[in-house]
Amino acid sequence: MRDGSPGDVRQVHDARALAALGHPDRWRIIDRLAVSGAATTGELAAALDLATGSISHHLKVLGEAGLVERAPDGDDRRQRNWQLVSRGLRWSPAQFRDSAEEAVATAADGALLARQFESARAFLAAAEEPWDEAAYGGHVWLRATPEELAEFGAELDELLLRWRRREIPEDGAERSTILAFARAFPATP
Repeated sequence: MRDGSPGDVRQVHDARALAALGHPDRWRIIDRLAVSGAATTGELAAALDLATGSISHHLKVLGEAGLVERAPDGDDRRQRNWQLVSRGLRWSPAQFRDSAEEAVATAADGALLARQFESARAFLAAAEEPWDEAAYGGHVWLRATPEELAEFGAELDELLLRWRRREIPEDGAERSTILAFARAFPATP
């Protein structure tokens, strides 16, 4: 899916999709497809250092949950390419509270948080110039109502999506893929 096209961020309402997201390797597959585009099972297995059978199983689960789909066949019909249905996902824990799906939503959020933490930890362990100076980490305390927190989140979404959807200049500069994530929630110091 082209960045900025309609549907590139999907609001998840289906507990089956969240159940599929509760596995860390499925997040790795989603991340790889988001960064590199459509790929075959073999390409994903090689890139993620997972068995082809494992990738096939995870793609089946993600497909049944409506998160990935077969990409239009290229020249070689023997190669099955898979692509994301939407480049971004969002959900609210509140929509699953006090329901049978609450544990599923919590597991999906936990798997995503673990993926984000591991990605940040791996970067910090191997950071080199100039990326170690350019990388951003922020930590602030705010005071807000629930409505203001929702507005804050919407503004963060706008900023992140504007950067993802921007035209990349053809200036010859070397660009790396960047993981940008933010969380904002009530807490006490």
